[in-house]
Amino acid sequence: MAGELSVYEIIEKHLFESKEIAVSSLTLKQLEIKERLMLCVSKRIQNPLMLDSEMVRYLMNGCGGSCPVVSQTQAYRDVAALTKIVGNIQLASKAWYRYMIVEGAKEGYEVAKTQKDSKGMAANLDKIGKYTRADKDDDAFDWEQMFPPSFEPSDDITLLDGIQPIENLEDERKNFRALFKGNLLKNAEDIIPEK
Repeated sequence: MAGELSVYEIIEKHLFESKEIAVSSLTLKQLEIKERLMLCVSKRIQNPLMLDSEMVRYLMNGCGGSCPVVSQTQAYRDVAALTKIVGNIQLASKAWYRYMIVEGAKEGYEVAKTQKDSKGMAANLDKIGKYTRADKDDDAFDWEQMFPPSFEPSDDITLLDGIQPIENLEDERKNFRALFKGNLLKNAEDIIPEK
């Protein structure tokens, strides 16, 4: 059904709640999955460059004995849900390493400056320029790739989600007109001007 939440979407809403609070909202099976996902989040934070295949093996081995062993299929489902819930931590890790390189180069520049080492200063500035892309022009937005949406009018009601066509539409319209016209005539009152 379109409006129903998946198991992982339900768990995501309660992922960072304590077990005592989550137990009132989740089933025992969902609590077990939540526990596995929390262990995977911790593992991913400890080692952001960990491959998905390694995470699958970790889950299949029961997260180092901390939870029940799962099948390979379930492990892949959990890894997909983990990526959907917490995003791609590897990209954040890459940004962190870039930040560390730039900060280290800044410190190296200050050390080289105090020692009056022009080569060291130039090398550190070169690293900063490389990792901040300061030596390259900003990428201009390619307006040629932007297309306006193309809307095509249609009288097909089935294109709208959740709306079904009405059979004998003209008969329904006539019945509604007769109903409202009858109510209108029944409730109508003549206005008599006051003298």
